[in-house]
Amino acid sequence: MSHECTTSDCQNHTSTYLCTQCVRDLQAWLDKIPTLIEALGVTIAKLDHVRPISGGWNGGGKPGSAAPINLDALQLQENLKSVGRHAKDYAQDSRAAGLAWLIQDWVTSAELLVSGPEEPPVNHAANRERVKDIAPPMPTRKLVPWLRLNAQITLTGKDIRNWVARGKIKAVESTPSPTYHPHEVLDAWYETRREQTRT
Repeated sequence: MSHECTTSDCQNHTSTYLCTQCVRDLQAWLDKIPTLIEALGVTIAKLDHVRPISGGWNGGGKPGSAAPINLDALQLQENLKSVGRHAKDYAQDSRAAGLAWLIQDWVTSAELLVSGPEEPPVNHAANRERVKDIAPPMPTRKLVPWLRLNAQITLTGKDIRNWVARGKIKAVESTPSPTYHPHEVLDAWYETRREQTRT
């Protein structure tokens, strides 16, 4: 039996709870997890920030009983370890849309902890103006690769659907498939990055 995908703003029809495109989007997030679990191990131990608890660096005083750990990184690592590796398995779960959103949130948070919140060396203001002037509204399947090439940012169709659900962007046209202004999607991406940096 065919029905609409349960992902917010996805109008694709599917016989499961996630359409083929949303399964592909989720798999892209899942594929990042093994590397992130390993990288979080270094962040947890704070190996590049460990100092003696007292006595400075000259050997005075007693060493601490344990090195500090990053509890946020530890929790994220445990969360990611609990995640399955195959998106098609999630498509059978009635909670698939919410689980996919949660997995994306965990992966994004882990990436920020591992690499830090530093922005890439891209002129964002110039990007936005250039995109606003030259790019017409386009559907997600064209918009994602277009922004990757022209604005040097990486996002997924799931990101766009989440921003629509949160009211950060609106579709220009909804039929036959939603189209979005690239500069508005770019603004939502920047705003999301700023929010993640502040938390």
